Amino acid sequence: MTKTTVPGKRPSPAGSAKPGSGVDTKTKSPTAVFVGAALDMSWRLAIVVLVPIIGGFELDKHLGTSPALSILGFLIAGGGVAVVLKQMLNQLESR
Repeated sequence: MTKTTVPGKRPSPAGSAKPGSGVDTKTKSPTAVFVGAALDMSWRLAIVVLVPIIGGFELDKHLGTSPALSILGFLIAGGGVAVVLKQMLNQLESR
């Protein structure tokens, strides 16, 4: 019996790189980079803002500590927004 070798995988074309595949995606158009970054940042900001504010409001209602925890939620949300924006700027600068 003779051994046969299995042909190796062929490289994918340059434009068909899947996200997370380890293929260099620096060839994306600026519009695609902007839209991707905007979508990523929008859901992060929604979570970072809504969770502390709604959580503070609900805890205020439950504990009867009128505006104290709502204000704390707003402050935490503001800090979270700063962190998300900083991360996004660092990510876009590295591209």
